[in-house]
Amino acid sequence: MVWLAGLITLLTIVLWVYAFFDALTSPAAEVRNLPKILWLIIIVLFTPVGPLLWIFLGRPRNTPEPLDTPAEAASLEDLDPADFEGPSSHDVPRGPDDDPEFLRMLNRRINPED
Repeated sequence: MVWLAGLITLLTIVLWVYAFFDALTSPAAEVRNLPKILWLIIIVLFTPVGPLLWIFLGRPRNTPEPLDTPAEAASLEDLDPADFEGPSSHDVPRGPDDDPEFLRMLNRRINPED
């Protein structure tokens, strides 16, 4: 029974440390429901309830960023296909075997008498 109490104590400490440093490093503008400093006080004073409240009510949500969607586009009709084009052919890096100048230089190096 003592090991169970020790395990619960250890889990509480780990939860407290995680919640405290998570709240401390979260951007203040992204913290939900209460100001960041108030969340830190709640986490410190109301262990283990405070860290759980932080995780479920205060922690910033991980919302995925839109993928390559222009910010000014309001609907699908407003999208311009040119915004989604890949790099042009002159911007694409080429391998050495595709570069004619490199191949000429190699040919001169291999056959210096030519």
